[in-house]
Amino acid sequence: MDNTATVYSRAWYGDEALTLNFPTGWEVEVLGPKDAPVLSDTQIEQAFAEPIGTPRISELAKGKTSAAIVVDDLSRPTPAAKVIPVLLRELAAAGVPQSEIRFVVGGGSHRPLTDEEVTKKIGADVAAEYEATSHDFMSGDLKALGNLSNGMPVYLNRVVAEADFKICLGGIYPHGAVGFGGGAKLVVPGIAGFATMFYFHTFSPGRGHAVIERTGSEPDHRDFSEEVASVLGLDVIVNTVLNTRREICGLFVGDYVQAHRKGAHFALDTYGTEIPETSRKETDLVVLNCYPLDSDPIQTGKALWATRYFEKAHRMALNPASDGICYHGLFEEIDYARFSQQRAERTQSELPPPELGTQDQLHVWSEHFLVDDFYKKHPDALLFRDLDQLIALFAERLPSQAKVAVLPSAGIQVLAPEK
Repeated sequence: MDNTATVYSRAWYGDEALTLNFPTGWEVEVLGPKDAPVLSDTQIEQAFAEPIGTPRISELAKGKTSAAIVVDDLSRPTPAAKVIPVLLRELAAAGVPQSEIRFVVGGGSHRPLTDEEVTKKIGADVAAEYEATSHDFMSGDLKALGNLSNGMPVYLNRVVAEADFKICLGGIYPHGAVGFGGGAKLVVPGIAGFATMFYFHTFSPGRGHAVIERTGSEPDHRDFSEEVASVLGLDVIVNTVLNTRREICGLFVGDYVQAHRKGAHFALDTYGTEIPETSRKETDLVVLNCYPLDSDPIQTGKALWATRYFEKAHRMALNPASDGICYHGLFEEIDYARFSQQRAERTQSELPPPELGTQDQLHVWSEHFLVDDFYKKHPDALLFRDLDQLIALFAERLPSQAKVAVLPSAGIQVLAPEK
């Protein structure tokens, strides 16, 4: 009987193996997704050569005098640097001047990336040769593009809006508001201004976690993102699907609806995880590893969708929160400069003595999630710094032959009962 499990941890900050050691006699079950093998360089190039719903970029961009490439930030695990060289070759073949190609980090209301973080996202050589900026959703320098039929005002990043050719390069991951990320989500909220973003989050319903197509008649978040992308004139998307090693196992290039939907179906299959009936009923402890969404503290919640599948299990989440900055400007109602100043001036609370809570409480191991930020975000949860200590506390409470279910990439897994 194996009482250990090895998972991956610290996306963008090492992508290291993390071994979980449970007491002797415990039964440990790893409930991984279906997964998929990494794409070869040839397969990545083939995805560009055979786009979905559009001509090849080298043809589509002919005659264009400038290009903007929107990429997601480090809160998303997309290894954009792996595909950017191929994308740039497509633009070069189309005749787009290198000096007129710009990168914009479409982080919505997230904080700007540092130069070091931009290098991680787009690659050192590209960062050295191309202009790259982070979108500022509170900036006054936005392009007004009118209103949607529902009244939503459309204000978008000016660099992108005024580019002759527009590309969104992101990843397809389960998301409660838009079903799956990727596609037009890098337009709204990715490069949207405050008014657009506020309207988007407030006055339209979500599509539902891992839901690909809208089921009702009322337009939702995904619909409005795509309507704004149409107003913007988004030319093409480049969307990745990742495996449990944060490697690209699917690449979808082309129309921002057609390519996205095909990628979402592939993602649903790849991330799909069957939960055996016995595991659902008998598991004593479920361990939710937030990887590969474990650099940003705010993303912890995306691993918790799995808990409803286990009837009696205690809950443990693993999120090193390597970034350590719990900022989402729209909800903090403050710009990042003032947030940083207040954070620097604030005395951080000490972590209370380690003690288990109730079965319904979430227990989170994190190296970098600040105490005050954690309890503001998760007021009913408990924070721990020492993983072995947390496991030892569970050993005192759970049966001597406890059953543990480990979800190695819970942040992106899509769960379903056993067929």
